[in-house]
Amino acid sequence: MKRISRSLLSLCLALVLCAALLPVNVAKATGGGTTARAGTSFLITGYRASRSSIYTGDTVDITVYLSRTDGSNDSIRVVRGLDSFQDGTASAVASGQNGEYTVTFTGLTYTGDSGKQLAFTIYYEGNGGGYQDGNTVPVRECVPYTEPKPEPEPTPETIPEPRAVFNSDGTSTSIAAGETKTITVYIQNAGTTAMRDPILTLKSSGSLLIMGSQDYMLDDIRAGRDTAVTVTVKAPDKIESQMQTIDASLSFYYDNGTQLTGGSASGSVNVLSTVTKDTKDEETIASPTPIVILSKYNYGGSSVAAGSSTNLSFSFTNTSKTIKIENVMVTVTGGQDLMLNGSTNTFYFESVAASGSKTVTVPMKAAQLISASAQDVKIDVTYEYVDQNARKSGNATLSLSVPLYQPDRFELSEPKTSYTGYVGEETSLTIDYVNKGKSAINNVEATISGDIDSPTPYQRVGTIDGGKNGTIAFAVTPQLEGENQVKIVITYEDSNGNTKERVFEATVEAMAYEPTDPGMDDPGMIDPEPAHTFPWKYVIIAVVAALIVLLIVLRIRKKKAKQKAEQALWDKWDEEELAEEKQEAAEAAAAESKETAATGAEEQKK
Repeated sequence: MKRISRSLLSLCLALVLCAALLPVNVAKATGGGTTARAGTSFLITGYRASRSSIYTGDTVDITVYLSRTDGSNDSIRVVRGLDSFQDGTASAVASGQNGEYTVTFTGLTYTGDSGKQLAFTIYYEGNGGGYQDGNTVPVRECVPYTEPKPEPEPTPETIPEPRAVFNSDGTSTSIAAGETKTITVYIQNAGTTAMRDPILTLKSSGSLLIMGSQDYMLDDIRAGRDTAVTVTVKAPDKIESQMQTIDASLSFYYDNGTQLTGGSASGSVNVLSTVTKDTKDEETIASPTPIVILSKYNYGGSSVAAGSSTNLSFSFTNTSKTIKIENVMVTVTGGQDLMLNGSTNTFYFESVAASGSKTVTVPMKAAQLISASAQDVKIDVTYEYVDQNARKSGNATLSLSVPLYQPDRFELSEPKTSYTGYVGEETSLTIDYVNKGKSAINNVEATISGDIDSPTPYQRVGTIDGGKNGTIAFAVTPQLEGENQVKIVITYEDSNGNTKERVFEATVEAMAYEPTDPGMDDPGMIDPEPAHTFPWKYVIIAVVAALIVLLIVLRIRKKKAKQKAEQALWDKWDEEELAEEKQEAAEAAAAESKETAATGAEEQKK
């Protein structure tokens, strides 16, 4: 019986021990490795961040809300562990209210860690004290750092193939049957890059016969420029159409921005002809179709400046000598470099008489920054005419080219020198510049010559972009006393490719070099000063000279005083020596008389 009681007692003690250890094991299982005493644990009920989005390097304040399971309000200390933040609050102390705690961590800097969590350990008092570690708060507002993807290399800009515009003077006069006529064909480069090694091929598409070669090797055609070819044609014995056509094709090479590639262009020019009359069917043959041509035009000068306004005036002519044209509609179209300026592009004329002309004036304005040296203006003409009691329609497409240029607004100031120095002394000569235009000024160079010596007589400034300014400075050493003549030459290329030269004349004054007095204690005490209206230099020299004279006078007086003192001392020594000599003579005389008296007394005794 006693053995059974002991077994039951042992079993009861084991059950009590298991019951006592059960809360600790449960806390370990649910707290993710936390450690706390029996009956005390903390729950994370929430958090609040001061920023809605937290990026790498951002500083944030995070407040954590805790709940204590045993209901105690004793103070706790919360210590941060290794987490996704650095710097800021390392530990914080908080007191509870109804078992609830609020802990704020300030000045935390997010490291960009993908874990996005705040880790800490809770140390508490009461119930024997203890701690609970392994506490983590996932911070959803954190945005982990991601490696930026490299941007692809930019594709080089491709220069479009240049476009060719063909014109001729073949419509100025007509060619009759069997006649030979020389016409000029104009080829204009309306693109933005040069046409290299162009070859022109002409072919008649009508009744005309091209005399001589039909292929022409031309010189390079720069952008916006044109060239001309003279062609001789012969009309057949019978001409059936008033307007004959010569087809033109051009092959060339051009730089597309990356390499030299081949290009081509084609067009046609018209040659006015006189139709051969057939006397047999003269009454039944229809009259020649009225042709509209551009007879003259004017744009106010030799060329139009970028950003300026001008009036484009042109006249078109009805070439028919017998038929008038009616309901004439003229449409003018500009381009990106030359646009209509406050005007309609459509003009109406009720009629134009046979061989008559009409004039149209269109206000236009050039762009502030032009892309080519010429702009094509397209003119479309539609009309009606009556021939043999039948109303018919016709049209013509005309074009003209207006040369453009970018005005030169490169300004240079007059040369300025820093100060008037001495012959052989280096000074500076400067010229200020500013490019007030919108396009660059290229190949700016400056040279200086004259009665001066300069270590850099030639300077290459290079390219000056629109709106930029600066200074061209020369270090110069005058060689002559007085005025040294200087010549400065500045050359550059404007935006139109034209070389320009600016010449400036200037003088650099210099004075003869004056050496300092070698008797001065400090030869370098007088520095050369810039030239002023008041002669400070000579005033300083006079003051220094006066000081030197004063020092010399003071030395002489001091020397004389010293000599007098020495002479007085010598006189005193002479007087003392003379007195000593007199005393010695008196003592010698007294001794001699005494000796004589003694001798006489002895002689008397004898």
